[in-house]
Amino acid sequence: MKIYFPLKNNLYKLESTKLKIGLQLTKNSKKYSQLLKVLKSNLKIIDNLEFIQIPNNDILKCQIGSLDILVTYSISKELFSNASDKLKWIHIGAAGIEKSLFPSIIKSRTVITNARGIHATPVSEFVLGIILYLSKKFKKCEKFKRDKNWTQWEIASQTIQLKGKTIGIIGYGKIGKAIAKKCINFDMKVIATRRLQKKYEVKKTYELIPISELDYLLENSDYIVIACPLTPMTKGLIGKKEINKLKPTAFLINIARGEIIIEKELINALEKKIISGAALDVFENEPLKKTSPFFNLDNIFLSPHISGNFPEYQKAMITQFSDNLNRFINGQSLKNRICKKRLY
Repeated sequence: MKIYFPLKNNLYKLESTKLKIGLQLTKNSKKYSQLLKVLKSNLKIIDNLEFIQIPNNDILKCQIGSLDILVTYSISKELFSNASDKLKWIHIGAAGIEKSLFPSIIKSRTVITNARGIHATPVSEFVLGIILYLSKKFKKCEKFKRDKNWTQWEIASQTIQLKGKTIGIIGYGKIGKAIAKKCINFDMKVIATRRLQKKYEVKKTYELIPISELDYLLENSDYIVIACPLTPMTKGLIGKKEINKLKPTAFLINIARGEIIIEKELINALEKKIISGAALDVFENEPLKKTSPFFNLDNIFLSPHISGNFPEYQKAMITQFSDNLNRFINGQSLKNRICKKRLY
């Protein structure tokens, strides 16, 4: 069997007759066997492929020097320092991989791919659930159940109809597009921005704008969803100035990375009721400390970083990797390849 390895131009050349693939998926041997079975069932060729279970970082430290390919959920600078030039490709089984993009891995010839795409459905469903929770005042309905006080009109008069409302999406990748699609089905308007958008693009149901026009999105949206990757450009993207541009009735939702919002400024805005409310699934520091001021606010929805997770996650991730491994073996360019200049 011919094995091809990636070059700078995404093409491949013959270099070896065997691939050694490390799989750092789980410590559970039974679960590992199940995932390996899924992987092999999706491969067109399995001859001369050696799969190595890596249950922990100690084993990875010993094995990484002999690997051609590594599948893991993150990798540290210290562990990567034990790799050899033999390591041609690392697949990170997550979408946000900023902690794995340190200088030595960026400068290396090792190709990095991620699990971009498999989160689009669960995250977009989660966002829509949050929007409905905030708009239809489900929290007040829960209070009605606890207090047993009939507050029909008090609650109904505060509900929001989504039809005609505008959602602003910061980050129009696969997750952002999935969110937009669901919101359009609720007859909402969409304004979205992404880094590579160079000019205004106006369609019947949405507007795409350059990131330089972020203020327009902030000023005209009823719901603002942060769905962009964390990079040096997006860290601290939403601070006091940006929050003050939001409508007083706006809701700010973050399902991306906590560091994109300056939390102390959001806390101040929520305490002073500068905006209507917020929903956070991610935080600057996780786990969120029990002493966090967020827990004392009544106009915020909090969740412990669950929006992109679902029971079949590992199966979906390994299936996605198997597709890329087929491409690798056949000398095709890899999907979800990380640009080491843009860092996503």
